[in-house]
Amino acid sequence: MNTPEWLKKENIKRSLDARPLLAQGLHPLEQVQQECAALQPEEIFEIITPFPPSPMIEKMVAAGYEVHSEQGNDGMVHSCFMKKQ
Repeated sequence: MNTPEWLKKENIKRSLDARPLLAQGLHPLEQVQQECAALQPEEIFEIITPFPPSPMIEKMVAAGYEVHSEQGNDGMVHSCFMKKQ
């Protein structure tokens, strides 16, 4: 999958490894929403999960965010969120 033009690694301002939360049975959606709401233009928030967070992606797209997910070299799914301009 091609990386979108808006996704610049240097613009990733915060990252959350959600594996510990998921292992506790917690869902990181609220934290992701809070982190994304605090983003400045062109800033990106990244979440790392062991699987594609499809329902979260759908909610964030509906809320007006650009979203891109890809599997990293670590085998984890890295999903990045940025407010649409």
